[in-house]
Amino acid sequence: MNIVNKTLMVDIENDITLENGSISMTVIHQVYVNESGVDIELADYSNVKFLGKEITFSKLRETLKNIDIDIDLLVGEKTDKLFTDEDIEYLQSLYSSIKSPYTK
Repeated sequence: MNIVNKTLMVDIENDITLENGSISMTVIHQVYVNESGVDIELADYSNVKFLGKEITFSKLRETLKNIDIDIDLLVGEKTDKLFTDEDIEYLQSLYSSIKSPYTK
């Protein structure tokens, strides 16, 4: 076997709060690290609460859309700054530490 490329994939969960605490959720990012860099994608939501009540993210989106609030924009603004340069460096060091007897 000759593995010619490797990719490290990790899921990272972060709890966020929006709109003065009226919305809270766990956001799940999938992070891919390879020789060309680090790619971070928002993959899923869990533990979504609106005014203290559990709700699905799709129902929350629908509810807020009816009153002209873009939940995707709010989440994006909050999650854009979750990962620091130090976090990226740590992920790159994890990738660099992967050893395989099959990689040349």
